[in-house]
Amino acid sequence: MKQFQIYIVPLCLSLVLLASCQTLHVATMGKKLAIPEYVIPDYLEPMRKTVLNEAMRYIGTPYCYGGKTPFCTDCSGFILQAYRSVGIITPRTSHDQYLAYSSEDVIPEPGDLIFFRYAEKGNIAHVGMYAGEDFMIHASEKKGVILTNLEYMRKYIVGYGRMPIQEFSAK
Repeated sequence: MKQFQIYIVPLCLSLVLLASCQTLHVATMGKKLAIPEYVIPDYLEPMRKTVLNEAMRYIGTPYCYGGKTPFCTDCSGFILQAYRSVGIITPRTSHDQYLAYSSEDVIPEPGDLIFFRYAEKGNIAHVGMYAGEDFMIHASEKKGVILTNLEYMRKYIVGYGRMPIQEFSAK
């Protein structure tokens, strides 16, 4: 019989009628969940902090293709939800988000978008939110919404995007 270890992961979901912080019990088969410590930088202006706080609330949300709810989301649906918290409605797909917001002039700051392409040509296949300090928050097909280091995915980055919440941060 296999041994299961239970780990407790904080998960805060925001609903229209119900706002609650809950604890998600995750059963794993001997695998430890590595959750990096992350603090939203103090120097960011309020709208960026709001977006990052909203993004962090989705950590632990399961992945589902086409999802855009606090219960199940894909990568572009996650971005759509996080930016909705500051009144910005984004296009639905990662490719359309790339077309709308990518810029060659962006030096990424926390809250900016990161776009990925896995094949040499073709559409943008993935989008995440830069969290600073070489981390991003994104909806992984295998792990759901996670905070992760960019090390592995760096080779697939094709650009960054700045949402229309401000021009420059107050560093």
